[in-house]
Amino acid sequence: MASLCAAFGAVIVVALPGVVDPRAHAAGDDREKRSAAVLQELVPSADGPGCAAAVGRRGDVVWEAGKGKADLVTGRAITSKTVFDMASNSKQFTADAVLLLVGRHRLALNDPLSDFLDNPPAWTRNVTLGDLMRHTSGIPDYQDLLEAKGIKLTDPAGQKEAIAAILASQPEGPPGTRFSYSNSNYVLLAHVVEKVTGTPFPTFLQQEFFTPLHLRMTLAPAVDVPGKAKSYDEKDGSFTLNSSPWKQYGDGSIQTTPGEMVRWADNYRTGRIGGTALLTGVTEGAVSVGDVLRQRGIEDGRYGAGILLLPDNSLVHRGDWEQFHSTFKVSPDRNTAVTVVCNVDSPDNFRAANQLLDIWTK
Repeated sequence: MASLCAAFGAVIVVALPGVVDPRAHAAGDDREKRSAAVLQELVPSADGPGCAAAVGRRGDVVWEAGKGKADLVTGRAITSKTVFDMASNSKQFTADAVLLLVGRHRLALNDPLSDFLDNPPAWTRNVTLGDLMRHTSGIPDYQDLLEAKGIKLTDPAGQKEAIAAILASQPEGPPGTRFSYSNSNYVLLAHVVEKVTGTPFPTFLQQEFFTPLHLRMTLAPAVDVPGKAKSYDEKDGSFTLNSSPWKQYGDGSIQTTPGEMVRWADNYRTGRIGGTALLTGVTEGAVSVGDVLRQRGIEDGRYGAGILLLPDNSLVHRGDWEQFHSTFKVSPDRNTAVTVVCNVDSPDNFRAANQLLDIWTK
């Protein structure tokens, strides 16, 4: 959830599933030590909240670690097995669910949103599913809409309330003309998947992605799943719990570890789920995000199917919800992936992810 910014010639060896490529440790402890140093810089002290990180190579986890506290009350430490809310890094699963249905001819990206609503407002006839997926719908963010109605982040609110607020609004500009990141788009896409399949969206993801790929993931908004870290605000060295009862999905709420995220990333190489059609759909028609990423030195990021395509052909996305902050990145050749996630506002987990990718690809 949250905004996109505050929300971002080798020998081929085929590795068996679950077996680490022996070449991954060819550099021995050097890569591991350098990776540990990146985490140490990101989390200097283990006494407060912290971060976990993982690196995957062709579907195998070659390095993972955690530092800091997952729960300040119990003193439980962050480890490689600690679960985090991946926030907007969940959007890629929603987009890929739509692409699966496109591949099965159950819907098309040029279908109007109105086709999937019982009592569609007139403006929904001009918004396509592709507009939703690439954030060019012009629809305002439901978080802002709910808060404008007096519903605070500490008040209960779910999918029904979010969709009602969205449909009572109007696009802020002509659909299909300009990139404007909005969580509303992905809440609506999850609704479309449910409408088409007759299956609850969390169940659809479990059946189509998590179970076939043997991923330990769940879509569970506002739920303390086993092993999950707590989220903390920090002020002047003091920490307070940050937790919201909002239960929207499609835009966020995947609960998992960094290691599982980098295992998932290998689908961008193999197309095991969705095949060539999904791999093509991930970046096909990607739209320029304009100046949104220039503060990070990225001149022309393009938004595709729940993921950003950078000029060097790498994939990246940020996630920010409560005080969970994640960065997910896949190398240009799709062989290597990194995920860094923290349970407190970190100095720069985006930079840490780039450093880790450099360590394991050069």
